[in-house]
Amino acid sequence: MTGAQRRVGAVVLTYNSSQDLPFCLAGLRAQRGVDLRVIVVDNASNRAERERMKAIFREVLLSSHILAADTAADPDTLAVFLHNDVNSGYSAGNNIGARFAAEIGCEAVLIVNPDVRIDDQDYVSSLLDLITKNDKTAAACSAVTNLSGLQENPMTEPRFIEELLWPVKMVFGRFLPKKGAFAALPTTSLRVERVSGACFLIRVDFLRLIGFFDETVFLYCEESILCAQARAAGWHMIMDPLRHVIHTHRTNAKGDPLPRFRNWAESRSRFHATYGGYGAMGQALLAGSRSLMLALVWAKTTFKQMLERVRQMSEGA
Repeated sequence: MTGAQRRVGAVVLTYNSSQDLPFCLAGLRAQRGVDLRVIVVDNASNRAERERMKAIFREVLLSSHILAADTAADPDTLAVFLHNDVNSGYSAGNNIGARFAAEIGCEAVLIVNPDVRIDDQDYVSSLLDLITKNDKTAAACSAVTNLSGLQENPMTEPRFIEELLWPVKMVFGRFLPKKGAFAALPTTSLRVERVSGACFLIRVDFLRLIGFFDETVFLYCEESILCAQARAAGWHMIMDPLRHVIHTHRTNAKGDPLPRFRNWAESRSRFHATYGGYGAMGQALLAGSRSLMLALVWAKTTFKQMLERVRQMSEGA
């Protein structure tokens, strides 16, 4: 890399992510055309996992440092592992890395989950070209394919009626007409309403404008918040459909869904209160919809647990 290249910070927020981290870091190390600074922020992983990730970090990125999360940023840092001793959530954890990137002179930040794999060596430089063509482009994304082969970008923000009827979809979804597969993506860049939080590039000047990511939510709804912030500021987001990453996220590895739904419901409530634009009546109706969804998840979880106990009793008889 040369001093003339544009500087970008790649922020990888980890939490017990040793299985995914080597592939993510290898993809970042292979990037060309930019002065890429890799910033891993560990959000209070258990001790064994953190030590494994530190070893992976040192092995993949030789010019690296391991520091506390509150360490002052050094502009000469090429790669840093910042260990945060408190799991402060998705936005707060990414803010640690994003602020570090801003302090060392990065003009943009790549937010990339550890379970994202980037095989395109020009991925970051291409998104940076795209994001800097217009002074009001806040963020840029690419095509994102999950393990089922489904496309996770572009994303849209649900409208009021659609969100209100989510409980109906949970109950009767299997009987409703199925949505067709994603239409073929266009071959040129396009403006999008939302970007997947798994992997996107965001400009540092926009981050400074909004005060960095909103830390009032611990997890979930970050994409919706960013969408609302960009719209309110008169900025926009854009997608390059010709660039592509793979998101190896595994939902079934997360265990009991009820705590996740509770967390999501709380985040969604905060989003609507601050950014949704609905009045008291609209927020109350959506709150009732979320409560019904939580009840449905609880009932489904309880029923599965009851069936499992019956099965264990029958096997022990």
